[in-house]
Amino acid sequence: MAGDRLTVNLDGLEDFATELESIRHGMDTARSWMNEFSGELGGREVDGAISHFESHWRDGRGRVDKNCEELIKMAKQAVESLRKADDDLTKSLRDSAEQGS
Repeated sequence: MAGDRLTVNLDGLEDFATELESIRHGMDTARSWMNEFSGELGGREVDGAISHFESHWRDGRGRVDKNCEELIKMAKQAVESLRKADDDLTKSLRDSAEQGS
C-alpha cells in the first residue's frame, strides 16, 4: 500500500537548499546596491528615505538571513541523514538476503 509509506523528494530538498543560498546571496548584495546610488536618485529626501529604509531593513534582513541559514543547514542535514538511512537499509537488506541464500 503506497499510502502508508513516507516519501521525501531528496533532490527537491537539495534544490531548495541551493535556492535558499541564492536568496541569501541576493539579499546580501542588495545591501551594497542600496548604498551604491547614494546622491544619484533625487536629492537629500530620496537619499534620506533610502538610508532610513536600509537602517530599518538591516535588522529584518539579519533575522531573515539567520533563518535562511538555519533552513539551509536543516535541509542539507535531512538529505544527508535520509540518504544514509536509505543506504544503510539497502545494505542491511542485501546482507540479510545473502545470509538467507
